[in-house]
Amino acid sequence: MTQLSFFAADDHVPDPSDLEGALAARGQSTLAGEVAQVSVALDAAWRADAFEAILAQAGLDPSRSEPDPDGRCTVSTARTSVLTPVVRRWRRGAVTAVPEGWTPSAGALRIWVLTAGHVADTGVVELGIDAGLEHHAPRRDALRAALERVGIRTTYVGSKGGGPLLRLGTARARARLAQNI
Repeated sequence: MTQLSFFAADDHVPDPSDLEGALAARGQSTLAGEVAQVSVALDAAWRADAFEAILAQAGLDPSRSEPDPDGRCTVSTARTSVLTPVVRRWRRGAVTAVPEGWTPSAGALRIWVLTAGHVADTGVVELGIDAGLEHHAPRRDALRAALERVGIRTTYVGSKGGGPLLRLGTARARARLAQNI
């Protein structure tokens, strides 16, 4: 049995590279010359509040759109050169792509869970991914492989099963996620 650390997450100072978790999930990026921006559509005010706080701590000057009638909004970073290396790493031309061999950091996993995570009634953790991945198996597989590199096994669930998402169906996978974040 291993002892979980309850202090590690509190010690983490948010970093621009943590936004790789948003890009792994449903985040979008823009790149114009030497400046980049990351935006994430969020389904709840609490997610937007927490994401804005993380971006502010990372010095990324967040802004939030007005919520729609369902409470959905978009939170964006400022356009900044600080994000350029992150966005470039996640781009193949105009398309968002998982970097070869990417291993998610604890900060990236936190942002992925915050922006697109869900705990089902059964206790299963689900990590949302971009709907465009429904028909893009190589990117889905790259995200699954990235999670496996940190000891988190997942199963892909398509739109017919409530996805697209990656499901952490085992207690061991959920424990590894908890240890990482």
